[in-house]
Amino acid sequence: MSRTRRYLRGMGVGYAHQLLSMGVGLYLTRFLLERLGSEQYGLWIVGMQLLGWLLLLDVGVVALVPREIAISTGRADDPEATSRLVGFSARLALMQTVLVGVAALVLWLLLPSDWDALRPALGPTLLAFVLQYPLRLLPALLEGLQDLAWQSGAQMVAFLLGNATTVGLVLLGHGLVALAWGWIVQQGVVAVLAGWRLWRHHRHLLPRRLPVLAWSEVVHWLRRGAWISVDKLATLLVSGTDLLLVGKLLGPEATVAYACTGKAVSILIHQPRMLVNTALPGLSQMRTGESRERLLHVTTGLTQATLLVSGLLATGVVAANGAFVGWWVGADKHLGLAVTVLFALNMTLRHLANATALATFCFGDERRIALTTLVDGSLAFVLGAVGLKLFGFIGAPLGTLAGLVLVSLPGHLRALARHSGTSVGQLLRPLAPWGLRTGALMVLGAAAALFWSPDHFPGLVALSAAAALLYLVVVGPVAFRGPLEAYVRPRWNAVLARMPARWVARAGSKPSGSP
Repeated sequence: MSRTRRYLRGMGVGYAHQLLSMGVGLYLTRFLLERLGSEQYGLWIVGMQLLGWLLLLDVGVVALVPREIAISTGRADDPEATSRLVGFSARLALMQTVLVGVAALVLWLLLPSDWDALRPALGPTLLAFVLQYPLRLLPALLEGLQDLAWQSGAQMVAFLLGNATTVGLVLLGHGLVALAWGWIVQQGVVAVLAGWRLWRHHRHLLPRRLPVLAWSEVVHWLRRGAWISVDKLATLLVSGTDLLLVGKLLGPEATVAYACTGKAVSILIHQPRMLVNTALPGLSQMRTGESRERLLHVTTGLTQATLLVSGLLATGVVAANGAFVGWWVGADKHLGLAVTVLFALNMTLRHLANATALATFCFGDERRIALTTLVDGSLAFVLGAVGLKLFGFIGAPLGTLAGLVLVSLPGHLRALARHSGTSVGQLLRPLAPWGLRTGALMVLGAAAALFWSPDHFPGLVALSAAAALLYLVVVGPVAFRGPLEAYVRPRWNAVLARMPARWVARAGSKPSGSP
């Protein structure tokens, strides 16, 4: 099966998983708020942020596996390389579990006294996290082998079982502990299904025994992986500390309002990002046999596709988020149009930065990416904390936006221009039609939100559909420009070929606005 075919299959199942996650997640949040209350649910949100910090102890061991496995399978000169790599990374992950266990114990002991109500749920969660830590390698191997459709399907099954466990235990009166066991079941099912898939279909790549680790190999791996951990730390500073800051400075209940206002963005942000992340193993494999020009062509097309989807979602969020939050959990959980606009703007610009960073990552630029994102995250953390104290809720997304605009975007764009032998202006020029049209529609969406915020579901659907339709008409033709056209045009022509001839004659063979 070709890389493109594996990519599209993985995308299809992945988006089905995302749609399921959106529907279940929206129901579950309202269900938990009604059953547990804002304070307890806010504590759980904080607990999940703390768990994210423990993942930094990976030091790139598991994070490097998908890329290295993809590169290894792309080389025909050493058929045993993949098996050796699997054994090496498994041994290293087992050794790390001891360190993770110590860190989890320290986190438990140092938990602030005002978060003591979180302890009954956090305890079993931390224990399961440590015990299941080396099993994170299993889905990472499937990702590197580009078995993407199966992996997304397994995650979907695990998601359903985990949330069913949560709902059942909450109904039985177990409170926050129910959320802990739901998380534990979800993580365990993912590991079990990934292990079964590897044993049944990729057994030839599994080592018969784990190798003895040579210190020089460990140091070499950790030296490369450390930059990925630095990047993860920076990402947590960018996208995770705002909730922690709000919880610490304004209280757990304020965290719930902040999370509810940003819920649409927190769900939708994964949709465009999936376009890039799903392609990463294939792009890594391309490094072994494709030219830099070809890599740049593919990554530019991915950037265009990412921004087209991101702009669509951002426009809808600006227009309908107030109505959505009011219908979903109540208007008192919505922090206003200004915070919504900042969330949407952050999402779209972050997608541009991430897509640009991916292009330089494929050129082996992980160290610069990590340092750039770390400076971005540190600036966002400091400015977010100051902004929360001075301006309230709006200060947190303002801090994130400042770090993004001042550090990450210019840094990643300059690096990509250097790798591709062009200028930043030439890189941005193909994106100008998208930027101008999307910016105008976001302003229009903000105006619509000021004048009409329906408090019923049919109105919410109508407002969202109108924003989406207008975006497709105004911005959609941009898909037929630049490198993305090479992927969109054949599929557009295939759709036209299946339509009645009289419809095609009326519409024309090209959409309005395409070259």
